[in-house]
Amino acid sequence: MTEKDKSNDSQATGKAKIKVKRSRRRMYESVQDEGESTITSEKEEGQKEKQKSKKANEQDLVNERKDDEDNRLLQANEIVAHHVQWSIGVSIVPIPLLDMVTVLAVQLRMLKKLSDHYGIAFSENRVKILTASLMASLNSGLIGGKLFVSMSKLLPGIGTFLGITAMSAFSGAITYAIGQVFTQHFESGGTFLDFDPKKVKAYFKEQLEEGKKIAEKRR
Repeated sequence: MTEKDKSNDSQATGKAKIKVKRSRRRMYESVQDEGESTITSEKEEGQKEKQKSKKANEQDLVNERKDDEDNRLLQANEIVAHHVQWSIGVSIVPIPLLDMVTVLAVQLRMLKKLSDHYGIAFSENRVKILTASLMASLNSGLIGGKLFVSMSKLLPGIGTFLGITAMSAFSGAITYAIGQVFTQHFESGGTFLDFDPKKVKAYFKEQLEEGKKIAEKRR
């Protein structure tokens, strides 16, 4: 073999070595890129899972809060219903005026229970003024009508019977309406301090009519 041939073989071998070396580096770089892509993909999946978990937890909190509100309102309605029944019961007292005083006591007790249920400060004197203003805001003759029904018990025989019947329905309806008005007010975040009888006049009238139907069924 001549020197020229040896030189050509040496150059060919060098070139081959260089090609192999480059080929290996490219394979290494390709593997490195795939590894980085896999890691990035795993990070993105992890972030997505965290977001899903966060949304699920937030939804659970919303549902839990909604359940608490529903249960709170349900218990408030039970308090009102219980005292409506008491109002109907105590109104059969045959002594005029005493029945009105007794029903008022039941209504005050109901509002005390509701205020405790919603964590609101209770003032008996203020509540008496508010309930009187509430009835006066609807109809100036409402209190007078209640007094007339109570006094009709003085009439012997049929007068007493009609007085008791009318008073029980009347008392139950008013107690129901008062309870519903204050429940709505407390549910909206109100207290006895910011209660305005004039603003709830329409709703009180609506609930009074509904209360009459309920009282008729429960007598």
